[in-house]
Amino acid sequence: MPTLNWLGKDKVVNYAAQVPCHALDFKYNFGGGTDNKIIHGDNLTALKSLLPLYEGKIKCIYIDPPYNTGNEGWIYNDNVNSPQIQKWLGQVVGKEGEDLTRHDKWLCMMYPRLKLLKQLLSDDGAIFISIDDNEQANLKLICDEIFGAQNFVATFSWRKRTAKSDVPHGISQDCEYIFCYAKSDLFQGAVKGKERKYYVTDDFPNRAWRFHDLTTQRTAAERPNSFFTIVNPKNGKEYPASSLRTWAITEETFKEYYAADRIIFPGDYDFLKISKPVLRYWKDDDIKKAGKNFGMVAASTFLPAEVGMTQDGTKEITAIFGEKKFNFPKPSSLIQHIVGMATDKNSIVLDSFAGSGTTAHAVLNLNAADGGNRKFILIEMEPYAETITAERVRRVGGSFDYYEVGDPLFVEGDINPAVDIEQIRAYVWATETHTPYVKPECDDCAEFLGVDKGIAYYFYEGVLDSDFLATMRTRADSYIIFAESCAVGEEFLQRYKIEFKKIPRDIIKLWADAQIY
Repeated sequence: MPTLNWLGKDKVVNYAAQVPCHALDFKYNFGGGTDNKIIHGDNLTALKSLLPLYEGKIKCIYIDPPYNTGNEGWIYNDNVNSPQIQKWLGQVVGKEGEDLTRHDKWLCMMYPRLKLLKQLLSDDGAIFISIDDNEQANLKLICDEIFGAQNFVATFSWRKRTAKSDVPHGISQDCEYIFCYAKSDLFQGAVKGKERKYYVTDDFPNRAWRFHDLTTQRTAAERPNSFFTIVNPKNGKEYPASSLRTWAITEETFKEYYAADRIIFPGDYDFLKISKPVLRYWKDDDIKKAGKNFGMVAASTFLPAEVGMTQDGTKEITAIFGEKKFNFPKPSSLIQHIVGMATDKNSIVLDSFAGSGTTAHAVLNLNAADGGNRKFILIEMEPYAETITAERVRRVGGSFDYYEVGDPLFVEGDINPAVDIEQIRAYVWATETHTPYVKPECDDCAEFLGVDKGIAYYFYEGVLDSDFLATMRTRADSYIIFAESCAVGEEFLQRYKIEFKKIPRDIIKLWADAQIY
């Protein structure tokens, strides 16, 4: 498989594994109880800090990263331990004439973020990435490398504007692209299809049915076994096959289908205006086969006009704020179409380049349309994360918890004293159980974290000894106790199914063991 090399690649391929996990500092809630999150801060550190709780749980990721046009004014800020990359820090990335490493910087920025996004995706999930001609070829190659070329699903072409006349070469570049990659072959996209017409008739009063053409686009030479004459057993009328479009069944399967009441002939039902036999399909079989996707059809890479263009996104955000607060926003109808094809009603949707908050708006609109309970996570590093991103969600009726990316949990191999110990406890719990930490209210000791899958967890900043064991009140199948040291013998630990984990060594090891792949 072809791979892409660029200046600094060797330094960023594994950089995501080196990024420290940071605290996510809760700032406020808007709108009441919710699992929606808006996070202000660098998306690389924010994504790393989401892993303990959300690894493998995100059904749909949509991102609209910088297109690297040379006019965007984005800045490379990842503090990679490389003299060459260190020179890039804080520099505005410009055009080739001004900055010969523009594409290298963009690739170095995108690569570790895509690796973290892959790890957050569920096995049946997919990522959708908006891009234009500046980096689409490079993006395709690094996505093939990270997600696997076999997991490339499709490229959607989105018409962003109507044709302009004053353009180079007389060609108006009116389209952008949306790459779709699946986590695995378990991903299945679909959109709501045109409602099928089912009939209920006197001969089958409890079993609705529909019908479909019984021919196929194959010639007699291609399908010789299907080139035969169907005879209606009830009246002997013959229906010869066409040499250019044969029957979709063989003579043997015709007999099976007729015995199962699946062949309908002209004249069987007065309301059917047919001139040749058709095949009957039962609604209950359709439902069984489609499962939760009943009523859905395959999604087309030809996006319908109703997804809107950039001008629709601009009108939308102007209507919300009373002024043009954001340049070139995507219309929420576009993201709603994407999220609709890629999620079920209880999915989590992530956007780590949140911008004006269009993805959250789209999720809220989709939930209102189909009664869903999808949740969103937005990450935005710019100062407008609160004044535009979060404010938009407020104004369109969404609820959320607002966070800031805080301090790293560990500094130089030790717990960061600047971090609240409750955040360390929450981190330990989430990394061990992959569930949200809720401070327990029980008569156990203060060091008790909770029980998950029969295991009781404790976090004790002291020596694990008989005095501490005497304070424990919770009965469980087994116990994991984080402590600074252990004064209890190995035989005793094994007898009572206690596993000792050392603070801070084994807390840090929790993260080291969770390899970024």
